[in-house]
Amino acid sequence: MNKKALTTIIVLGVIISIGYFATPAKANNFNSGRDTLITRISQRFNLNKSDVEAVFDAIHDEHQSEMNAKREERLSQAVTDGVITQTQKDALIAKMQENHDNRIQYREDMDKWFTDQGIDKSKLKNYLGVGVRRNGMGMMKFIK
Repeated sequence: MNKKALTTIIVLGVIISIGYFATPAKANNFNSGRDTLITRISQRFNLNKSDVEAVFDAIHDEHQSEMNAKREERLSQAVTDGVITQTQKDALIAKMQENHDNRIQYREDMDKWFTDQGIDKSKLKNYLGVGVRRNGMGMMKFIK
């Protein structure tokens, strides 16, 4: 692969990821949209799909690490301000990680269930909605 194509892919991936992660994502379309984008980029630039996916995964991991670091910093300030104790902070971080892991497992279980039932969930988005989105004030609303 030539250097120019790789640079273009990385820049494109960063731009798309920033836009994608900076706006509320539709929960049911995340993986299918991500997979479609990875496939199109790999086909367009004649790249190995797993290499393109690795770039997306790395960007996602970096974003997740940044969010965790910011959360850690804010909670440390809460400890300093006497709002919570260090023990409470540690318990809160552990619970948040547990909830995150549970959401991932739930999503994987549902994806498998849809596959086992022979249901293309992407075709149901107009019938079931696509999840929950936060409005500009941080309030959640159900999307229909």
